[in-house]
Amino acid sequence: MQLIDLSLELKDRSLSYPGTSSGVGLEQLDMGFPGCQVSRFSRFDPHCGTHFDAPLHFVPQAKDVSTAPLMLPEVVVISTCDDPIPADVLNSHGSLEGKAILFSTGWEQHAGTSAFFEGFPSLTPALAEQLVAQKVALVGLDSPSVDAASGDYPVHRMLLSAGIPILEGLINLHFLPSHMEAGSRVRLAAFPLRIRGLEGSPVRAVAIVE
Repeated sequence: MQLIDLSLELKDRSLSYPGTSSGVGLEQLDMGFPGCQVSRFSRFDPHCGTHFDAPLHFVPQAKDVSTAPLMLPEVVVISTCDDPIPADVLNSHGSLEGKAILFSTGWEQHAGTSAFFEGFPSLTPALAEQLVAQKVALVGLDSPSVDAASGDYPVHRMLLSAGIPILEGLINLHFLPSHMEAGSRVRLAAFPLRIRGLEGSPVRAVAIVE
């Protein structure tokens, strides 16, 4: 078994969507004990870095991150340069029911900079409609949002209304297809913090190569 980290590193002053402010602020507290280090968040944006969107993000009274089901779905990686990503990218992948569909666009090359949040690849509503129809377990990609920066967030609304959580800001997806082509099964572990009432959470997303 091999583990591949799919998560962006967060640090003090890491940028958050839409890239105009920092989503993380860390402070070191003086506890009066030599050698004891205690930190606290002065800022914490749940949608910073590689993060999980629960249905509550766009659906009132829906599941929050604390009630999101724990799962290890099999992964399907779809590599594409299309922007926005059209529905026909699913045509050659057969049944996707119960699987985590991850879109690899190469956008992670901009991670950690303000350019990451400008002109990034997103999904078309038609693609979101097909993903819902296929009853996928989860949808993720390597850009900061499944929706373009303008508009009413139709892809978020469609997926989350169907109970399909979203992962945004993934990295290292390009390492996974070679393992799949060699016959390995790849599963996804990406668990949000268990905080009641929160609609999103950073995750440590990991691909499990079996």
